[in-house]
Amino acid sequence: MNKVRMVTGSGAASESIGWIGAQAGIFRKHGLDVSFPSLEVGGPQAASGLVRGDWDFIQTGTVPVAEAVLNGGDPVILLRNHAPAASHVILARQEFHDLGTLTGKVVGVLTDAHSGQAGVVARLTIEKAGAQATYQGLGTYRNIFNALGASRIDAGILPLEYRFLGANKFGLNAFDTPVSTLPTIFATTRRLISTERELVVRSVRALVESNHLFKTSKATVLPLLQQFLNFDDIDAVEGVWNYYVPLLPAAPRPALVDAATDMRGLFAKRYANAQNLSEADIVDQSIIDEIERSGFVRDLYCVGNAP
Repeated sequence: MNKVRMVTGSGAASESIGWIGAQAGIFRKHGLDVSFPSLEVGGPQAASGLVRGDWDFIQTGTVPVAEAVLNGGDPVILLRNHAPAASHVILARQEFHDLGTLTGKVVGVLTDAHSGQAGVVARLTIEKAGAQATYQGLGTYRNIFNALGASRIDAGILPLEYRFLGANKFGLNAFDTPVSTLPTIFATTRRLISTERELVVRSVRALVESNHLFKTSKATVLPLLQQFLNFDDIDAVEGVWNYYVPLLPAAPRPALVDAATDMRGLFAKRYANAQNLSEADIVDQSIIDEIERSGFVRDLYCVGNAP
């Protein structure tokens, strides 16, 4: 049994798959004893810890992985967590009926508005609406939600699942964010692939099988998803599950050409080497290629196992 360490950047449902698979015994089935040194460490911290060797795999956003590469690190994306979709919502107190009115107001984000993926999404969405807000890092989505409820901030970026809670609990207004080219992802390092490729292959197999579990085993997944999200409202959890099931691909291939283009624009002023950033710099397709060629994905979704 090989020990592997995994963390998530946030407590969003899109980053729950590895944890759910581990709790359900799928990683152990593949000979992997998974531990989670921490959850919700923040995207930049997840990527930097991966580079340092504090953990072996992360589920987090594309942005911090790309920035770590631009800083000379070797993190690499193995899978994307879901198909292109809006993954965040901006919730604001009742008096704010338009994002354009948030100039000078305080918006809660996980870490910051330039390196953290949720913060980048919030900033770009609010700037597009014509406002210049102040951004406050609060660490976790639950902290952002509670700060909104206590009126300590004016708005906050949250995963879509919080749309199900925000209106009912605090009467918050919800504003959609655009469908993003920047998905949450499953990543490791190039050095782990080079030194322990079979371990990485088994980990990706387990993550793909955890996707299948999420899509097909509602009775197993709902209580685990509720625990991960720390939601009291099981109806809200079921709404989250219903939203994500069609977004989880059988083979979550990390096709990120558009993401690399957007990263070049996002980091152009901060990194001279950003103009040359390509998909190949941040992605390794070979692991999922190998798994697909083996028939593993086909067998998972064969008649009797299909969603």
